[in-house]
Amino acid sequence: MSSRTVFRFESGELSFEIAGAEDFVRKNLTSFMPFVARIAGLESKSPEAASAAPDAASGPKELKAWYEKHVPLGTRLSMQDSILVFAMWMRGFKKYIFTSEDIRRGFEELGMPEPKSLLQILGTLKRDHNLILGTERRGEYMLNTTGIERSKRLLGMPVGPSRAEAGGTAREAETPGVAAARVLGDI
Repeated sequence: MSSRTVFRFESGELSFEIAGAEDFVRKNLTSFMPFVARIAGLESKSPEAASAAPDAASGPKELKAWYEKHVPLGTRLSMQDSILVFAMWMRGFKKYIFTSEDIRRGFEELGMPEPKSLLQILGTLKRDHNLILGTERRGEYMLNTTGIERSKRLLGMPVGPSRAEAGGTAREAETPGVAAARVLGDI
């Protein structure tokens, strides 16, 4: 007997639910994730941010070319910040969830030394700095709103006002990334 998986999303008066076998839910959820991210405030709707990301229709562009175009010349990024930038690049072609292997490939493609303690750094970004979230599956991560804002600052992209400053509700403003945590909590 296969277990039943339920994904439930609510935001204001909008809500939907996908239920069934885990494979079915995961397969069909990808169609809804851009909508969920936009409603949850995880995705910028500004034309500047859209032009800075690779075109989703053409698939992922080469990281090296994207990196050279978007990381200001002479910028020295820490390993933690490099991870955030790689995750931001992946978001540009609708890959919201990433693994340590995705990050390793990013360091390799840019010819940068891979951190010896990559899993420890990812844990620090998640627990101590609150810049990424874990998913239901072990070893999978995604940027939260705080991580997205930091990535945008590193890349010189415009960062909009926080949801609280933009008139969000107290529930939306309680902690950065809460909306994403709620979204991922029922996967």
